[in-house]
Amino acid sequence: MSINIAIANQKGGVGKTTTVIDLAASLSALKKKVLVIDLDQSGNLTTYVDADTSMPNIYNVLNADTPISQSLQKIGKYSFIASSKELSKAERQFVDYDDIFLLKDVIDTVGDDYDFVIIDNGPSRSILLTMSYVAADYIIAPTDCDDGSIDGIREVYADLTEIRSKKRPISNAKLLGILLTKYERTIMHQEAEISIEEIAENTEDKPFVMTIRKAITASESKSARESMQEYQHDSNPAIDYRAVAKKIIKKTGGK
Repeated sequence: MSINIAIANQKGGVGKTTTVIDLAASLSALKKKVLVIDLDQSGNLTTYVDADTSMPNIYNVLNADTPISQSLQKIGKYSFIASSKELSKAERQFVDYDDIFLLKDVIDTVGDDYDFVIIDNGPSRSILLTMSYVAADYIIAPTDCDDGSIDGIREVYADLTEIRSKKRPISNAKLLGILLTKYERTIMHQEAEISIEEIAENTEDKPFVMTIRKAITASESKSARESMQEYQHDSNPAIDYRAVAKKIIKKTGGK
C-alpha cells in the first residue's frame, strides 16, 4: 500500500503548494510512483501544474459521481487528481460521520499502484482537512518564519493529538517533518529555526526539521508551470527539496 502524506499548515502563504509540486517531482525522479491530490478548493496547485480541468476531479470522486480511475491524469512523471471550486460545498455536503473516511477509502482503492500519495490542503480547519488527516500516514508542515505560521504547526499537532487520543481514534497520522521555507541567513530565520526545533523536540512524534532556501526560482517556476526540479535543477530550493524527498524515504521506510 501507498504511504500517504498530507501537506498541512493552518496558515496560508507558507509554501504548501510549492512543497507538494517539488516533493512529487523529487520522489518521482527517485523512481517512486507518486499520486498527488489537490484537496484545496482554491485549486492553486491544479493551476500551477497546468492540469486538465475538463476531466473529473476530486470532488466528483468524493461525491461518488465518478470512479477515481477516470480522474487520474499524468503531470510529468506523477499522477494527479485536480481540485474543484465545488469543494466549497464540502462543509454543507459531507456532514455524516462516515464522510470523514471518504478520502481514505478512495485512496485505498489505488494504494497498491503507488509508493506515495501526497495531499495538498487549504489553510484552515475544515472537513476536507479532517479527511486528509484520516487518510494520511504522515503530515509534513511547511512554515514561514513568522509567529503566525509557526503557531500553525502547533495547531496541526494539537489536531493530530486530539484525533489520535479519542476513545476510537480516527487517525494514526504522525507529524513527520517541519520545513522552514524561504529560508535566509538572517537573525529572524535563525531564531525561527530554533523555535521550530524546540517544537519538534517537545512532540511525541519527533519530526525532522529542514530548511528550504529562498530563491526567485520558486516564483519563476510557477509562472513556467514547472517544478523547480525541471525549471532550475541546481537552484538552492530544488536541491533542498531533493534532500527532503530522500529524508522522507528514509524516515518512512518507503520502498
